[in-house]
Parts: sequence; C-alpha cells; structure tokens
Amino acid sequence: MRYTTLTEGYAELVVSRSRFMAFAKGVGSDDEVLQFVKSLRKTYYDATHVCYAAIWDEYGKLSRFSDDGEPNGTAGAPILEAIKGANLKKCVVAVVRYFGGTKLGTGGLTRAYSSVTADCIAKSKKIDYVMCDIYRCNADFSVFKRLNGMNGIEQIVYGTDVEFVYACPVGEDVSALVDRAGGKVKMQKLLPQYKQIE
Repeated sequence: MRYTTLTEGYAELVVSRSRFMAFAKGVGSDDEVLQFVKSLRKTYYDATHVCYAAIWDEYGKLSRFSDDGEPNGTAGAPILEAIKGANLKKCVVAVVRYFGGTKLGTGGLTRAYSSVTADCIAKSKKIDYVMCDIYRCNADFSVFKRLNGMNGIEQIVYGTDVEFVYACPVGEDVSALVDRAGGKVKMQKLLPQYKQIE
C-alpha cells in the first residue's frame, strides 16, 4: 500500500479582478484540516470566501469540502476533484477568494477553483509513503558494521550491542539483511507502518 501527499504549496489566479489564492498542506486528521482553514480565515479576515477540500487518511475515504457561501458545487467539489485527480491523500487545499466586482457564473467559478487548485498542487513538493514491515533488531558491533548504511535501517542505539529498527516494504523479503549479517541478527517483528520513500 502506497500513498502520496504534499508539502505546503501556493498558487494565485486573477479572473475578472477576482483574486483566488490557493494554499496546500499535508494533514493527518480532520482537526488539522479545520485548524488550517481557521488560520487562513484569521489571516485573510476580509476575504469574501475561504473554500476548501481535504482527504486526511491514506485510503481516501475520510474527506470533506466547503463552498463557504459560493453557489453549491462550484468551489469545494472542484477542489476535491483536483486533489483526487492528482491521486493525493492526507492533504488539504484551501482557496481564499476576494470578489472583484464581476460575477463569474457557476461555470466560471468552477473553472477558477479547479485551475488554481491544480496549479497549487503542481507547485507543491510531493512525498511518497509506503507501508512497511517493521523489525526491532539486535546485532553485535562486528555484524552491524556489515549492515550499517543499508536502506531501511534507522533509530540506531549503541550499547553493549547495537539495537536498531529495520523497515522494508510489506511483501519484500528480509533475507538481504539476514544474509548480510550472516544470520547473526535478532529480529522481532512489530506492527507495520507507513514510511517515507526517499
């Protein structure tokens, strides 16, 4: 299981003097989504609308969106569709709009919100995560010297021996680590978790 999220991003669009500012951020809960939108509303307190959409789980099942007073379906839904179209999870995109005096109509609004969101997503750095099997390991110093530098080794603690955590994508064999250690490594399997792919 893999998913892609993004770091903070920004894009801006002006249509008939209406200004649309899109802000993106990685999130892990509904509360983080609401706090992000609240902070934008505080910063841009004089904005006409702050519309948003978010998916805050790795499966794409937990989501929400808001038109914030724009005609129904013209803001939040297009933002959510742009997030889904980019196959992103655990992120929010909020669009701050300042009305420019000219009504854009439902089609114009939908295009503006979709466009500025897509631009914001394109300008954001993407981060990939993969579900990994996690092992707590022990090896003596001479054995660990052969393992040090392998991908997936982290949280190294030196004591009477070397304790470390080894993560490998679910379904991949751990034999590379075991073989390199000459079978002289103790491994205890922990619960799987998502890890960032470098």
